[in-house]
Amino acid sequence: MFRLLEPFCAQKNLRLIAGDPHGHAGLIESPEGKRWYFKGARFDINPFGSAEIANDKAYTAKFLDMNGVAVPATLLVFGSDIKDGKPLNKDVLDFAAKQDYALFVKPNCGKEGRDVVRVDSYDALHTALREIASRHAQILVQKEMKGRDIRIVVLDGDVLCAIERRPPQVTGDGRRPVSELVVADDRSSPADSRFADQLSLQGLTPESVPAAGQIVSVLPVSNLSSGGSAQIITDKIAPDLLDIACKSTRSLGLRYAGVDLIVPEETDPGSAPVVLEVNAAPGLSNLYRQGHQEAGLVKEIYTRLFDAMFSN
Repeated sequence: MFRLLEPFCAQKNLRLIAGDPHGHAGLIESPEGKRWYFKGARFDINPFGSAEIANDKAYTAKFLDMNGVAVPATLLVFGSDIKDGKPLNKDVLDFAAKQDYALFVKPNCGKEGRDVVRVDSYDALHTALREIASRHAQILVQKEMKGRDIRIVVLDGDVLCAIERRPPQVTGDGRRPVSELVVADDRSSPADSRFADQLSLQGLTPESVPAAGQIVSVLPVSNLSSGGSAQIITDKIAPDLLDIACKSTRSLGLRYAGVDLIVPEETDPGSAPVVLEVNAAPGLSNLYRQGHQEAGLVKEIYTRLFDAMFSN
């Protein structure tokens, strides 16, 4: 981020001060003495309260639903209710029975796909909840929504980009087991506790040798930080999806956000798009590193963002 800010600040006669040797945090100061602070991808662009709501997935779902934005069926579970081997309470059991499996279990305030687990049975749900409760105070249980994973980045009502994200995958060569393919790919790790579970859904184990050309899904999430990949689809995205993204951002009082949607495949015309999350500080570093085109897009996005912040 600091490297992107340096030429911009020099051109705009803004003073850039690093808060640490790596430039992970810092401040920008105008000639008149006005200051803007940043840390990682978090800037002084969104109202603090709105950003806090976006960081809380349960509140985000609640307020989006209140504003007519479709979201998955969601249940908030408190870690204190399921620690120490306690049985699942009635609310969880009723939710699972009503929604049926598969479900996703995730930290309410998590990020980058960490600790997100797909479950397809009571035993798996109980295990996932207990494990996540050991690290997080609040947990979400959500109905699995099938379709394309789309992120749309919005700034002041304008769409800056749309990308389709895909979960980390490896391609079989008919010789090596999945575990070796993942190590060679170097984007995910066989040590991830979700790795074996994801393989079992495909009838595989870490020792299985996929046929040449066989695609194997490695993790249940599409986050680029977890080894996923992305394709830029801004020019191909349907207008109604852009409207949903802008409405979601506006509903939470945000100026700048990344809106994550699940969009049904064309073979499932009876389903509607849903918003999974709204990120008030969408990280773009992994997209930047994916290739030349992606790096150029990220530079354009941050230039627009900097202009919007520092023009006031």
